[in-house]
Amino acid sequence: MEFNRGDSGSDLQSEINVTPLVDVVLVLLIIFMVIVPLLLQGYDVHIPKTSINAMPVQAEESRLILSISPTGCRILGPSAGEGLPADCRVTLADQTIAAAELPARVGEVLGSRPPEKRVLFLAADDRLNYEGVLRILDLAKSGVEDLKVEFITAN
Repeated sequence: MEFNRGDSGSDLQSEINVTPLVDVVLVLLIIFMVIVPLLLQGYDVHIPKTSINAMPVQAEESRLILSISPTGCRILGPSAGEGLPADCRVTLADQTIAAAELPARVGEVLGSRPPEKRVLFLAADDRLNYEGVLRILDLAKSGVEDLKVEFITAN
């Protein structure tokens, strides 16, 4: 086998033939140009529209909301002791009660419900101390077994 040494009489070419490469690339380009618009088309999904007013009244009445505000319970900073302030008051189901009464009240309302319906909604101010809110939440959970807690964000 001979190599091309610049002689004019040799039959071998030392250059790469790019014509087949260009042909393949152009075919792939045409394929992608045809397929991509087909892939971008979506499906029409019709989602039913509802409003907040359409929610059943029974579901709204069965919600038990525990609200903790900085005016009712002064736990803005780190607590000095192990417990809560003696004058700490929270709002449970639109009634202001002392935090010490919380286990009995939550147990009274949620204890008779089936375990999957034992849900307490917590609405706490962002300025409150996290540790103090957890202590109040522990008090509420001590009255009921398998209690689920959901957080409500302020609007």
